[in-house]
Amino acid sequence: MANPSAICGMRGAIKQAVLDIVPELEDQIYDVHPPDGVSEPFYGVIALGEDVWKSSWAGYRQVVRLKLYADRSELLQLDRWAELLIPGLHRKRVIGADGRAFKLHYLGVSEADKFDSVSGKMIRIMRFGVYVPQASGAGSTGQPDEWLHTLTVWTEDVLGDPWRIYHTAWPAGREDHAVLWRMTGCETKMAGASMFEVRKTFTGHIAALDSADEQLTAARLVEELGTQVQLMLDSQNRRYLSVAEISSDMQADPILDGQLKLTLTQRKMRSPEEAALIRRINVHPILK
Repeated sequence: MANPSAICGMRGAIKQAVLDIVPELEDQIYDVHPPDGVSEPFYGVIALGEDVWKSSWAGYRQVVRLKLYADRSELLQLDRWAELLIPGLHRKRVIGADGRAFKLHYLGVSEADKFDSVSGKMIRIMRFGVYVPQASGAGSTGQPDEWLHTLTVWTEDVLGDPWRIYHTAWPAGREDHAVLWRMTGCETKMAGASMFEVRKTFTGHIAALDSADEQLTAARLVEELGTQVQLMLDSQNRRYLSVAEISSDMQADPILDGQLKLTLTQRKMRSPEEAALIRRINVHPILK
């Protein structure tokens, strides 16, 4: 289960975000379900669904249902509000009563408008998701993989402000321009009797306020990594990482899947006792 304190005050913060966009709903947004005897021509209800585990880097996803109730004569008003609320709340960063920040993600309309026989009104339901990770890449006390740390620092230098770079896991209240790198695989390959190659794969997630900004940034990182011959791993001992492959999928979900796939390599010498010994040399002259 997600940490209860992480979602404390979430409903109140979302309610305020809705009112900032549609002030006409002041004092007309209720929790879970409307009270008996409500007579307003329109009102809203905010209901939180169960949190569902998505991944180790995204954590749990809490589904928020924003239900708008209106008389049949107010359906055009529902359309106007939906046109404001969907782009206004999608990817919006809000802060709960406990001081924790989190992001809203529009998940779509689960069903068509329907008539509620109890209230006598039409209902429109809009779904938003809030990701609540168990651990934050930015606030992790453990040291990341050395290669992952190098990649994170390199990305910070390339992108600069306003981008914030994270590793391993998303924080709940990430900044509006954020990149997450996580390591997804590691292998070694023989590169000769006295040398072997280490290969590590990474996935990069790029999250911004709109998809166009994400795509431009993904293309920029692909180009920069493609032209980067080596990444400095340890300047004192002159250790480097080589970029073996970098690709992007612009249609991938930036939070759950990640748009970038990167492979870095490094060659290492085997210790003398592990390396194969040359026991004999035979010279065959070329006879004419």
